[in-house]
Amino acid sequence: MVIPSVQRSNQLDSGLWSAYVSQTGETLAALAEKPVFLVFLRHFGCAFCREAVAHLAGKRQAIEAGGTALAFVHLGTEEKARWFFKPYGMLDVPRFSDPDGRLYESFGLVRAELRQYLNAESILRMLGALVRGHFIGFPAGDIERMPGAFRIDQGKIQRAFRHKLVSDRPDYLSLATLH
Repeated sequence: MVIPSVQRSNQLDSGLWSAYVSQTGETLAALAEKPVFLVFLRHFGCAFCREAVAHLAGKRQAIEAGGTALAFVHLGTEEKARWFFKPYGMLDVPRFSDPDGRLYESFGLVRAELRQYLNAESILRMLGALVRGHFIGFPAGDIERMPGAFRIDQGKIQRAFRHKLVSDRPDYLSLATLH
């Protein structure tokens, strides 16, 4: 398997994107022709990913009211994705399985170094996430893969957030909207 080069421009690789199909049958390339906020998750056992999806579920209406669709890329299977997204009421949100991490790599979302997830800030944030009910689960996917979020329109990246630490918490609403 050839891993594509890291995304070095705002233009997307439509060939790569055409290979990914959501649970509803829509390709990522087709979805990216209109405004979409694409969130890359680490793995389904990650407390920070659970926290992020819960937060995005609460912001979904505001994101979509601005004309931007919400979508996810994950490292697990579709079966595990249904189980993961159901409690958040997000089963209808397009999601794309990328178990090999090709999309992650193409967007510069590399594998974490130990210092990116085992540090004081991440440990404190994890404790906070646990207190808020976002528990650690069994990993489903590459536990070292870094997450990120991108606002895309007409096949071009307009805004990007690549996590420096697994515990980073971006302002998703600001990233997703152009206001």
